[in-house]
Amino acid sequence: MTQQPQEVILTTKNTASLTLGIIATVVGVLALLIGWVPFLGLLAVPVAIVGLSLAFIGVVIALVKNFKGIGMPILGGVICGIAFIVPVVSTGGTSAAITKTIDETHREMESARMQLQEEQKRKEQEEAAVKNAYISKHLELYDVQARYMDSLLDGKVPGVLFKIRNKGEKSLDKVEVTVYFKDSTGSVIAEEEYLPVFVSEYSFSGDNKPLKPGYVWQMESGKFYSAKSVPTEWREGYIEARITDIRFSEEG
Repeated sequence: MTQQPQEVILTTKNTASLTLGIIATVVGVLALLIGWVPFLGLLAVPVAIVGLSLAFIGVVIALVKNFKGIGMPILGGVICGIAFIVPVVSTGGTSAAITKTIDETHREMESARMQLQEEQKRKEQEEAAVKNAYISKHLELYDVQARYMDSLLDGKVPGVLFKIRNKGEKSLDKVEVTVYFKDSTGSVIAEEEYLPVFVSEYSFSGDNKPLKPGYVWQMESGKFYSAKSVPTEWREGYIEARITDIRFSEEG
């Protein structure tokens, strides 16, 4: 008998799509290894994009060849897609959490700052009230004089003299006196601040002494407080003098 020749059918695999799919899968897995790390994972994004591109090309080739070898490119594309999304989500979530924490910290710090300011303002108001009460009840500003006086260097200049009596029970390291100069209509046109009592560690003068309870301060004989900046519109003798600030001695 004559043997009939057998017909052999060869099936050609889509090597290109398979290869591209494998490469895309490997690239996607490598991208996933660092993609979950916030911020650092952003380095995986361009790698995932390269993998997606390879997977896409593999799918296109598979479609041209009647879907042969399309499975691997699709798998690689899915993995690379996940590798693209994971770092974006991880970094975005972490960034949002950090931003929220910073905002909350800022609000807490701002709230603490405002509370501190309010506390400081309250203390200053309390201190001012104590000072004003002591000034009105226990300090006497008297024998106030204001006229043109002779100065060896400047000739006739506006000058001021006054006395201060401490009738309270506390020593004062500072007494500030403000003198308001008026014109002929009684309007204030200038003011000068003087510190007849001012105790400071940087002063070595003989009058660097507190105003003790019961004591009286007055200017040395022959001297006066000058007010050279007072304008010529000032009417001699027209002034108003007030004790505007004090500081209590730490020793009481």
